[in-house]
Amino acid sequence: MQLRKMTESDLPQVLELQRELAFQDWNEKQFLSEIRASYAYCVVCEEDCSSSNSDTSHTLLGYAIFHLLGPDSELLSIATRASEQCKGIGSQLLKAGLDKLTENGDQCFLEVRDGNVKARAFYEKHGFKLYSIRKKYYSDGEDAALYKFCR
Repeated sequence: MQLRKMTESDLPQVLELQRELAFQDWNEKQFLSEIRASYAYCVVCEEDCSSSNSDTSHTLLGYAIFHLLGPDSELLSIATRASEQCKGIGSQLLKAGLDKLTENGDQCFLEVRDGNVKARAFYEKHGFKLYSIRKKYYSDGEDAALYKFCR
């Protein structure tokens, strides 16, 4: 596995992964906007090139999108293929973004569905602390759990 910056050529696999997991509905234009934004850090994890017989085709295993906004950064999206979950890919993607925070008290915020127990446990395992609940945040009325990570 290797991490690298997301490029426009990754978008077909990013969109496929998003559909597979059915957890958000960003379109290609929204992902392009993130890739092109100077404050966004978009990273992908793919199969190691050396283990593939083809030099042109690599399977995207996961991605993460962060907004690096000085002391108050945000994790917007993180996803790992269902078949690849619990293999450390999400942890590597999360660490890649958190490593971009400076040592002087920078924070990273995120929101997650209150009922997404698996995701909440993942974030808590990586040092995120619940600081609030946003009532009826999602279109279906579910609450959002708000987390922050402090460097």
